[in-house]
Order: sequence, then structure tokens, then C-alpha cells
Amino acid sequence: MSTYVGVDWASKGWVAVVHEDGDWKAEMHPSIHSVWFSYRHAQNILIDIPIGLPESQRRVCDQQAKEYIGTDRASSVFWTPCRDVLNAMTYEEAKQINHKRRGNKISSQTWHILPRIQEVDCLLRDSKVARKTILESHPEVCFTALSSGSNISISSKLDGDGFDQRLAILDNYTSATAIYENFVDRYITSLPQWSRRIGKSNRDDLVDALALAVTAKLATENLSTLPDDPPTDKTGLPMQIVYTES
Repeated sequence: MSTYVGVDWASKGWVAVVHEDGDWKAEMHPSIHSVWFSYRHAQNILIDIPIGLPESQRRVCDQQAKEYIGTDRASSVFWTPCRDVLNAMTYEEAKQINHKRRGNKISSQTWHILPRIQEVDCLLRDSKVARKTILESHPEVCFTALSSGSNISISSKLDGDGFDQRLAILDNYTSATAIYENFVDRYITSLPQWSRRIGKSNRDDLVDALALAVTAKLATENLSTLPDDPPTDKTGLPMQIVYTES
């Protein structure tokens, strides 16, 4: 069985796009452990969340990812916080810790995904098997590679041209639009507001997860990394961003 998975956080849960034995599907999971237990047999699980946390310096992979996608979209790659930030109880404390370790504060976006960084970090530190399968990637790096370096709109949000452009890029590799529409019908359109697992504003997260899943399938065992020879953090986790050239 061949299984490839792309995963992104969508405010109320993890969006997972799965290619398994020729079929595509998209679903929601309450935790990264749920994704892992469901697809631990996968060849690759690519996830848009930092893996491998620095002690003080900025990660080389973050810098190279910014350079790879270009100046206009570089802000979509957040600087990964220092590992000690995981111990912070408040945003102010997190900013102070990062400033002390590295000389700069963390963004509010980074603070809001910090529980997700910790969730993935805990799983990978506990499971050596998961470390081999769950790898960090970044949607904008994937889109750049999949489009062979073509110009891509800055915005990936639902109400912008960039959203349709990214979906069209993925349609070159799979039935991305159909996967997207089926997911929206299942988790948004057909459910009452109070029970929805994903909001309209999170549809771009689904497209990002699609990009990761397509990359995982295309790459098989031949993933490229930023940087070429990734360092590891003090826990042994690689500080890298993976992708594949189309």
C-alpha cells in the first residue's frame, strides 16, 4: 500500500490530505497523534509546522526558504522560535525569552501556533519511528517548486487571485479542485454552523495541505532539503524544510 499525506493546522483541527492506492481524500483530525495513528504506514507525512527548534540562532532552513520563494512572499515563512519559548506561559514571556536567546521577539502568528509546535515536538521526541515519516515542509516552497519557478501571487487567501492560481497549479498533478469541493461540502456546506470543524477562512489551509500531499507523492524517497545538509537540534530533530523539484 502506497500512502502519502499532507497536513496543515486549520484553527480547529489538522487538515490531512491523503493519497492512498490511487485515491485522494481530505479529512479533519483533532490531533497530530490522530494523524499519526491513522497513517503511520505512510511513506511520507509532510507537515507545515516547525520541526527542530534552535537554541539561539535562526534556522538556516527558514532563511533559505525565504530566499527560495522570493522577497514578495518571504513573510509567509515565520522565523522558528527558540526551544525555550515552549516553556512560556504568556505571549509577553515568550517574546522576552526569544529576545534573550536570539535578540528578536516572536510574532503573534508564531505565538498562536506554539501549542501545535509543541504537540508535534512531543510526538517526534517520543517516537523514533514517527521521526522518519513526519517531515517539515512549507506550502509556498512546494508551490514554487511545483510551478517550476513561475510567478505566484503574493496572497493565498480565499478571496484573492492567488487562491485560484494555487489550485490550478495542483490540478496539473491531481484532481485538486474536486478534492477541495468534496471537502468543503463535507465539513462546511452540509454541516450546521455550530458543528463545523473548519471555517470558510481556513479553506486556504486545505489547499496548503494538498500541496504538501502532492509533494509527498511526487517525491517518494527523493525529497530535496533546505539546506542540503540539515543540522539537528539538541534533541536530534532535523532543522530542515523538504520539497521536490517538479
